[in-house]
Amino acid sequence: MKLNCMAVFVTGLMCLAQGEAAALSFDEALSRAARAPEILSGLAGEEAALAAIRAAGQLPDPRLLLSVDDFMLEGELRHRFNGSKRMIGLMQEIPASAKREAEREQAKALLEASAREREYAQLAVRREVSLLWLKLYFLREKEALLKASGAEIRLRQKTATAALAGGDGAEMAVGALIDRQALDAELDLLARDLQLVRAGLARWIGPLSPAETATGALPAWAEGASAALGEAPVASEAEPETELRVSRSRIGMAEAEWRMAQADRNPDWSVEIGFGQDAMGQSMMMAKVGFSLPVFASARQTPRIAAARARLAAAEAEHAMRKAEFTRQRAELLAEEAALSALLRRLTQETLPLLERGVALAEASFSGGKGSAAALIEAREKKLAARMRAVDLEAERAAARARLYFLQQRGENHHE
Repeated sequence: MKLNCMAVFVTGLMCLAQGEAAALSFDEALSRAARAPEILSGLAGEEAALAAIRAAGQLPDPRLLLSVDDFMLEGELRHRFNGSKRMIGLMQEIPASAKREAEREQAKALLEASAREREYAQLAVRREVSLLWLKLYFLREKEALLKASGAEIRLRQKTATAALAGGDGAEMAVGALIDRQALDAELDLLARDLQLVRAGLARWIGPLSPAETATGALPAWAEGASAALGEAPVASEAEPETELRVSRSRIGMAEAEWRMAQADRNPDWSVEIGFGQDAMGQSMMMAKVGFSLPVFASARQTPRIAAARARLAAAEAEHAMRKAEFTRQRAELLAEEAALSALLRRLTQETLPLLERGVALAEASFSGGKGSAAALIEAREKKLAARMRAVDLEAERAAARARLYFLQQRGENHHE
């Protein structure tokens, strides 16, 4: 007997563990999203930019020079190296300091842009995972309500069957059958939506087990007061929001490219030193200094500067466009969230209490023999329909809040 009790206890613990393993909380979904390809790609890009910044602005590699002069092709000393001048040397090219500084600035701008792109990729992945997790969460709630609606329909069918046995209720029976078919169609559509959402989540966080579903608490920003979402000011000159920091970093890259194009007008120079022997075997040394001559600036440097300046203007225009779009999206999402909150508040605080009171009155009337079963079932159906509408509104509001929340994010390492 004790062994049987122990076996039941262990089995219960295993079932509990399996149930917990099948649960997919919001934090777990975001944690698994950290391995998404977009995030790994962004990390690799930032590492590449960080590695490149160490080489920026360095002098080119020196060049080893080997030379032979006065190598005879005729006469007694023909084809003899000991009768010619031989030299070995080194040459170092030295770009203008302005160019090397511009190259360092370019590398820094690339690193900044890579970091901002990586942050935005992380933010985009977290936003998509959050939206899909919320859809899965509220679809499960809707599924529970549809199952409750199925219980109400079965009750109507029983009532209609009893009425038919008494020679009445044919219309109620037909109505119950139609409602049952409509419910089956709703469940089929719900199953499709669940499969689509699970496939979408698997794209970001990896395959989900058949029993894995969204459970646990909603994120704080999805349940908090509406006012908290609108506290962040519209993007200021600092532009801390991640999306705007991306376009701002592209302006930095364009500025660095423009400075590099301007630095090309500065001449480069080189130093060459060599040691060798002349045809008589005597040691000698050679030293040369060379300078580049940008005499064709109108055909080379000036067009490049103009092109870089145009790309800078395009980057500034793109940033202004993104800033205006950010302001528009924020205003629209705030308006949508406020409207959905008002609808949901009215439904939960006014409509649902009235419907619950109507159900209570119908139940009391039916118990007292004054009301009909049809009236009671109709009152319950209205209540269920209102609850379904409340779930839909909660899902829409949570999605609007998610978009608004991630739109206003101010960089990485922000915890929910």
